[in-house]
Amino acid sequence: MSLWEIRMSNEFRDRVKEKVEEIKKEVYIKDDILQKIVALFLSIKEGKFPSKKPPRGLLFYGPPGTGKTLLMKVLAKKLGLSEPIIIRGPEIISQYYGKSEARLRAVFTLAKEKAEEENLAIIFIDELDSLAPRRDLAKGELEPRLVGQLLSLMDGLEREVSKGHVVVIGSTNRPEALDPALRRPGRFDLEIEFDPPNVDERKEILKILLNNYVSGKYADIKLDEIAEQTVGFTGADLLQLLNESLLRAALEGRDFITQEDLLKAKNSVKPSALREFNMEKPKDRTNEIESKEIVDKLKQMAEDFCKRPHFEPVLLHQPLQLANKVASTIAYLICEEKELHCPYIVVRATWFRSRWFGEMEKSIRELFEKIKRLQPCVVYIKDLDAIASEDEQLHGAILELSEYLTEFSDNDVKVFLLCSIMHDIDPQIKRYFKELR
Repeated sequence: MSLWEIRMSNEFRDRVKEKVEEIKKEVYIKDDILQKIVALFLSIKEGKFPSKKPPRGLLFYGPPGTGKTLLMKVLAKKLGLSEPIIIRGPEIISQYYGKSEARLRAVFTLAKEKAEEENLAIIFIDELDSLAPRRDLAKGELEPRLVGQLLSLMDGLEREVSKGHVVVIGSTNRPEALDPALRRPGRFDLEIEFDPPNVDERKEILKILLNNYVSGKYADIKLDEIAEQTVGFTGADLLQLLNESLLRAALEGRDFITQEDLLKAKNSVKPSALREFNMEKPKDRTNEIESKEIVDKLKQMAEDFCKRPHFEPVLLHQPLQLANKVASTIAYLICEEKELHCPYIVVRATWFRSRWFGEMEKSIRELFEKIKRLQPCVVYIKDLDAIASEDEQLHGAILELSEYLTEFSDNDVKVFLLCSIMHDIDPQIKRYFKELR
């Protein structure tokens, strides 16, 4: 490599870093992800991508509110890109035969013309899963036609755009719902996951929100404390938290917010990732548990978990009323008394029962995938025997449970998992648990 080439590469790297810092003032995305995206678009725009065939498709996926759509808008503004052509899945759908496909073709035709003129055109498909769901699960004939049309249009980009590039970005909360043909290389080449932010990232997001929305009118805000107590919150949830605090201040006639406003508002804001699950505020119910031996065990378990968060599956083979008291108490000891500030999620296994093939297994997957994103946390599953007893009809559910319990054990996931049972469960599941009687 010549000295000129080294200098050029260093200059480009510096420009990428500079743009990353600018973008982070408006939206916080992990550095490694942001650098990759910025470098891709800058190099394509300036004709410096080291291949004649840069990625045609990017897939942004993750829970709602993690910044997928906002990032696209900020990228276009900060990198000087032309305005993305935005497709919202439901807007393409038409009741008339062939109209939906025609709308899709028109968007790609416009993007090709734009690419010829400006070297780079971006198509952003929001809620991609509504436009291109799995064809093997589709109930009507429109979905397979739309998926086929989208695949054809993406494949045609390489041969039909003689000058410039068209990049298609798809955004979805449910990547598993997309048709598999879209996710092979050559279509959506680059998949980027947007996780709920960790404690340090939540602190950075709070800084951005306070600077952008509060105009400096806030007093004695301890960002570390707020970040620690908002496990599972996305950027959108933190913005809602801030708005609730501002409203509280306005009702009291103040033009500034305080730490107390944020802490009180936290009780009325539920993390997006947990909207469909029941989050409870645990209570200390040691006085209602007659067995002092059980209480001592709970205190020891809580202390061990807080010293070194790990995967701790515990089976409560007790009457449901007592099991509820035990679960609430240990969650209180971990989340409140020990100040780990993690969420306490309560679900009833009977909610997962379904007469539709595959629905029960799907519900179990969704629960455990969300738990992975929210660790550390305390989870209480009531009546686990409803989906884990020795019954041929529950074979699929048992396999799903076994797979996740193995994964959590092997990867030392930071979850305290409590499960109550009224009847015995399949030995394949039972072997993972400690029993508390």
